[in-house]
Amino acid sequence: MKNNVDSKLLLGLLIGAAVGAAIGYLAATDKKEQIIDELNSFVGKVKDGFNSAVTKYKSKIDNKVDEIAEDLENV
Repeated sequence: MKNNVDSKLLLGLLIGAAVGAAIGYLAATDKKEQIIDELNSFVGKVKDGFNSAVTKYKSKIDNKVDEIAEDLENV
């Protein structure tokens, strides 16, 4: 149990350090507008992919529910 807590603490510290370093870099760089635009573009692509996946699986679930409802009506 102690190792699990220690590993979570270490992971949290590493993630915090990485986020802090990224924020510091953005604040200090002359290209921050370009970096922010690239990050926004990347986030937009990830968001579109996520929404596409959700729509795809929602459609599959809806079709399965319709099949089950139809089978229940025929019983």
